[in-house]
Amino acid sequence: MIIRHKSRRFRRFLRANKAVSALEYAILVGVISVAVGAALVVFGSNITKAIEGIGSKVVDTAKTAEKGDLKKKKK
Repeated sequence: MIIRHKSRRFRRFLRANKAVSALEYAILVGVISVAVGAALVVFGSNITKAIEGIGSKVVDTAKTAEKGDLKKKKK
């Protein structure tokens, strides 16, 4: 009788522990989402400038390649 009662309590504890773990993961995902959002707000303009700079260099290189002005660099 006592063993059955203890095992029932232990199983109940394990189930409750799984629910807490799920809640912890949900909170972790929420915190990470807020951190990513804050980083985008703070660094968004710098990221945009960097991407635009890379894009303009790609376009310039493509235009140069169309003209045939690309030369192999000597090492």
